[in-house]
Amino acid sequence: MKRPTELVKDEATMHTLLVLTSAFEGIASTHLAHIKNEVLKSNVFFEDLWQVYSKLRVDEIFHFGRGENKKAVDKELYILITAEGGFSGDVDQRLIQFLTESYDQTKNDIIVIGKHGIQLLQQRNIPYVKFYNLPIKDLNLNVGPLVKDIQRYELTSVFYPKYITLSDQKVSRIKLSAFVQELGGSIKVNEDVISEFNYIFEPSIYEVVNHLEESMLYVAISQIILDSKLAQYASRFRSMSAAKLVAIKASSNLYIQYRHSLRSLQDERLKETINSLRKIRPKV
Repeated sequence: MKRPTELVKDEATMHTLLVLTSAFEGIASTHLAHIKNEVLKSNVFFEDLWQVYSKLRVDEIFHFGRGENKKAVDKELYILITAEGGFSGDVDQRLIQFLTESYDQTKNDIIVIGKHGIQLLQQRNIPYVKFYNLPIKDLNLNVGPLVKDIQRYELTSVFYPKYITLSDQKVSRIKLSAFVQELGGSIKVNEDVISEFNYIFEPSIYEVVNHLEESMLYVAISQIILDSKLAQYASRFRSMSAAKLVAIKASSNLYIQYRHSLRSLQDERLKETINSLRKIRPKV
C-alpha cells in the first residue's frame, strides 16, 4: 500500500485533472451556444436571398454562381472537414473511413479543412489538392477562397461530422447543390413578382442570379462548417464529461486509500509504541 504522502500527491494530481476537464467542458458548452445562435442568424439571411433567387432563376439547376458558360473540372470535389487537432474523439477516424468507401483518385479531388484530416489521410497514403485551417472563430467565417475552389468543379460533396444531439454525432456526406436546394425547399416564398418588367438588373439578370448563387454558397458552406464545429464541440464535451466522471471516481478512491493508509500507519506506530513500552517495562 502506498504511503499517505504519496496518495496525497496522487489526489492533488487527480484534482488538477478534474479542474481541467471541468474547464474544457465549460468552454465546449459555451461554443455550442454561440454556434447555434450564429446558425439561426445565417438562416434568416439565406431566406432573404432565396426569396429573390427563386423568382429569378430560369431552371432548377444550381450553378454555384459560376455562370453557364464557364467550363468546370470533370471531377467531383470532396471537401473533408475535420478538427484542427486530435482532440476530437473518434469522429474524425470514422469520417475518414466513410470517405474512403467511395473515394477514387481518378474521379475525385480532396480539399481538407482541419490539420487532423491531413494526418489521417497521410496514414492511408491518400493525396489531397489543397488544405485550409479550420476557422478558429465561430463567427464571420471567411470561406471566400473555398467558394472559388468549389466553383471550379462540376460536383461537390462535403464529408463532415453532423451534430444530432449532445451525445450523438454522425458522419455525413452531402452534395452541396442538394444542400442548397434543401435549405431553400423549407422556405415559404412570398407572392411578390420580381422580373425585368418591374426591376432593373445591372449588368444583367444572369449576373444577378450568379451573384445570388455565390452568396447562398457562402451561407451553405459556412453552415456546414459550423455544423461540423458543433459536432466537434459536442464530441469534446462528451469526452470531457466522461473524463470528469473518471477523475471524480479516481479522486474518491484515492481519498479512501489515503484514509486506509493513514489508519494503517497510525496502527503500525501504535504497535511500535506498545512494543517499546513492553521492552522498557521493569520486571516484577
